[in-house]
Amino acid sequence: MKLVDGHAARTFVPSNLTQVIAVHIMTLGVAPFLFTWDAFFFAVAFMFIFGYSMGLFHHMGLTHRSYRAVLWLEHLGALMGTLTWRGPFAGPVRYVAMHRVHHRYSDTELDPHSPIHGYFHALLGWYWRMPYGFTRYELYRHLAPDLARDPFHVFLDRHVHLVQLFWGLLCFAGGALIPFAQGGPVDWLNGLRYLVYGVFVRAFLTIYLVNAVDLINHTIGYRNYSTKDFSTNSFLMAFIHGGGAVSWHNNHHAHMGYMSVRKRWWEFDLHRKLLQGLGLFGWVTDIKVYDEISGRKTGESSEPLDEEIELYSA
Repeated sequence: MKLVDGHAARTFVPSNLTQVIAVHIMTLGVAPFLFTWDAFFFAVAFMFIFGYSMGLFHHMGLTHRSYRAVLWLEHLGALMGTLTWRGPFAGPVRYVAMHRVHHRYSDTELDPHSPIHGYFHALLGWYWRMPYGFTRYELYRHLAPDLARDPFHVFLDRHVHLVQLFWGLLCFAGGALIPFAQGGPVDWLNGLRYLVYGVFVRAFLTIYLVNAVDLINHTIGYRNYSTKDFSTNSFLMAFIHGGGAVSWHNNHHAHMGYMSVRKRWWEFDLHRKLLQGLGLFGWVTDIKVYDEISGRKTGESSEPLDEEIELYSA
């Protein structure tokens, strides 16, 4: 996978910084005046729902093709992952392209969000100081040609803010109608409250939690495999995330085309259990597992990174 000339040069992207500033202003400057526990837990709940969707579908399903989902489920998962509104790559095409580059050039100058550029950069700064190549949308289509052939994925990718706007309207309408459903009047202030918490507070929590996970995964923990990067396995991430590729990240970097990779007996994966449950309905098939404890190897890795992709060079 070759990159365009000058790709590693950091480029300032004002629109991405504007989004981050707006999220912080609404969360720190407006949300406290609208606080209720119900609205806060609403934000937390959808942070997890959308965040896990990004991990399960954008990451393991679309980037690594470590399992196959029926098309409607793939599209639903991609929609929920896009609703994270996670900076410059919430859409599926952008996410897949950037994450494939992250794996191929992990913890080098070409990695878009490695802590080798500093902890603040890995946590937040890379949102608006992006590698030059990622400022050109045509490049994404060549880094993720399998996603770019699907009109639904392309729509989500090109209209991340529009999708978020519709989610915000749903939050506003739902919040306004909650008191009405309980026998009271429609409460437009409560609608505003749920919009602020459902969009901005949720995005704020997602930015710091998910990006902190990426940072920890390449700085703290133990290693089973001598990979070329600094990826680690983390008990803390296993407690928060439920095992799998995010928790046992060094395992994932060593065998990235598999849904689950286990070398130690404690390296569990609740996400695979979820997929196996969906498989009972025929919605998920071909779950790839690499288990050194049992000697089990299910499915052959068809990692897209193993393919040479012709990149945009016009």
